[in-house]
This record gives sequence, C-alpha cells and structure tokens, in this order.
Amino acid sequence: MGFPTGYAGKGEKHEDTIAREIREETGLTVKVGRLLHVNSGYKLRIEIFYEATLIGGLGNLAVDGREVIDAKLFAPDALPEGMPEAHKKLVQQA
Repeated sequence: MGFPTGYAGKGEKHEDTIAREIREETGLTVKVGRLLHVNSGYKLRIEIFYEATLIGGLGNLAVDGREVIDAKLFAPDALPEGMPEAHKKLVQQA
C-alpha cells in the first residue's frame, strides 16, 4: 500500500516516468510538480518523489490488476493504516 511506483526507461525524464506510471497503473493523468525527496545509497536504486496534480478528474480511473489491487484518494489527515511511514512523511511535507 502506498504511492504508485515504477522504473524509468533509458533516457526517460523522471517527470515523464511518474506521469506514465500513474497513467499505466491507474488510467489517470497527472501534472508533475515539485521534487519532494530523493533517496539513494549503496546497493539502493534511486527513489525520486514528486508531488503531482490530478488532471481531468477521476473519470478515467481504471486500475491495472497486474500491478494494483485498489486505488483510492485519502485526505492527508486520514491516510490508511499500513501505508509506509516514508510515504506518510512525504504527504506531510507536500
């Protein structure tokens, strides 16, 4: 449980990766905003977190069952139990 994730293709801009992954996993379109956090280190792939704004509403919500069990929106003060603490901290930072 947490934010959509994925891998960047060779030469793909991080912002484009985020928009693509969200579209592939949820059917939704987002406008990528400011960089929130970068995490990297020895034997750790780079993790990049951006804020994003939903464009066009939830009408196209259609989860990819191979990658996503369910997709829901939550108020920042009502995040679900089981969400990674690192993701909760990002919500507080945004």
